[in-house]
Amino acid sequence: MNYAAVVLLLLAVPCWSQNGTTIKNIASGPCSPITSGNNNNYKIVCKINTEQGKKMLDIMNKILANQEKLSFDAVNQKLDEILKALNPNVPIKTYFCNGQWRTMGPGANAGMEVVVGGDNTDFRREVDLLNSQQYRTLLDDCTAQIKDKPEWLTPYLTCGVAYLGLGDKTNAVAMLKAFDSKSGPAYEVDGCKEMSAYLRNHLN
Repeated sequence: MNYAAVVLLLLAVPCWSQNGTTIKNIASGPCSPITSGNNNNYKIVCKINTEQGKKMLDIMNKILANQEKLSFDAVNQKLDEILKALNPNVPIKTYFCNGQWRTMGPGANAGMEVVVGGDNTDFRREVDLLNSQQYRTLLDDCTAQIKDKPEWLTPYLTCGVAYLGLGDKTNAVAMLKAFDSKSGPAYEVDGCKEMSAYLRNHLN
């Protein structure tokens, strides 16, 4: 059973200006950038000792041996928790509905630094596929986005609409639940608000 998608989105996308910045290159520590010429070429040198290398190899082998039982999203989440515990000052990255993102946290030269990046190219492409009811292509696209950028939650909604359009309510419900479990105010705007409302109306 096909559903006609009625999500028509009007986007107001902010323009992020960029100012030229001169960066002084400093090489220090076990993993540091070292200039290799005068044409802005850099060589990143990272060194670990034999014991660290063996531990890393053991970890990777354990993950590969249990890959059928592991959820890579769960593995990534646990790794984030471990890294956060080791260094609570790591900047936090937050995605918005349209695919742009912001990091907030201590910077190299400031107690609090905010960096905005990304663009809405992927978002617009998925909206176009949705509005033209190309559900199979949309499903391939949003599935790839979830794999590449698991922190960005909008593809869970577009996948939900795609599944619904293909008559697969079970997976549509699963996508909506995954979205609801992680989303917040950053997704209560624009197309995300409309898509989530559309899914709820057709899945209840």
